[in-house]
Amino acid sequence: MKLRKIIIHLFLAFLILGCSSKAASINLENKNNDNTYGYIISVDIEASKEKVWNIITDFKNYPKWNSVLKMENNNNLELKKNFFITIFDEKGSIEDNFKALLIDKKKYTYFIASQTLLSSYFFKATHQFLIEEISHNKVRFTQKWKLEGVVGYLFEDMIFDVLKLFKTMNLELKEKAEKS
Repeated sequence: MKLRKIIIHLFLAFLILGCSSKAASINLENKNNDNTYGYIISVDIEASKEKVWNIITDFKNYPKWNSVLKMENNNNLELKKNFFITIFDEKGSIEDNFKALLIDKKKYTYFIASQTLLSSYFFKATHQFLIEEISHNKVRFTQKWKLEGVVGYLFEDMIFDVLKLFKTMNLELKEKAEKS
């Protein structure tokens, strides 16, 4: 029992020291006002919001146009249903895979999924797919992430490096929507 307490105290000390040293060494320009950290990428697309929505919600056909992301087991976008996500790097190798939960959606406007590891205090990532209509046949497609918890804070830079892959996805979506 004493060993367990010592390990817990050492772990907590590591977290506190790690957080304080990171706070002094990183640029928090992505910091939101609510002690979370975010990353946003957007692309303007010459297509209707309906067309873009139909492409981004057709998970089965992602492999035909999307080299970055694969989503499985929630083709009908059912709220509160888990689905599986695989992220691929530039070479097509698996960068990460995990289970996410669809938490909200509004047809032709957005859907939001989240991933929690142990608890939101440890790690929670919320990923939004947003469609903003600019004109009848032009939209801005935005992917937005919100990171919470100690892991999100300590590994923010590493996580953001992976999220940069989604710029490729946005460009691939633009090409697909403007072609077909």
